[in-house]
Amino acid sequence: MELVYVGVLLFALAFALIVIYISFVLKRVSSTIETLGETLGEVEGKLQYITPEIRNTLHETEKMVDDFDDKIKATDNVFKSLENVGTSLNSSSEMLAQQAKKLPEYTSTQSMNRIAESIRWGEVAYRIAKKWKHRNDKNELIAQEENLPAKK
Repeated sequence: MELVYVGVLLFALAFALIVIYISFVLKRVSSTIETLGETLGEVEGKLQYITPEIRNTLHETEKMVDDFDDKIKATDNVFKSLENVGTSLNSSSEMLAQQAKKLPEYTSTQSMNRIAESIRWGEVAYRIAKKWKHRNDKNELIAQEENLPAKK
């Protein structure tokens, strides 16, 4: 029976050691949780200061993005116009290349004679028009002089 008492004593001592160890662990956990609570309190205070700043920053960023979007949309027409200009230049370049291939046809003596004759006829037409205008101007002056009252 004494052996049972010794066993119960050892069991009681082991239980006491476990309880003491658990109390030390709980004390450390309690101090850690207390420190964590203080840290979270500080973080909450800083977040209350930072949150409005973040909101303002987000609003400003949204305004900038909207402005940037408007400006990009405004440049769309410019780029479309540039594309049209490029297409026109490409077409003009192709047309000039085709005309350059036909250039020997226009430099023949027969073509040159036709061009020179056209220039001469143009000059004749210009001189006739100039004389006709000069005669009309004289006729208008004479008509105006006839309509003026006589000088005394």
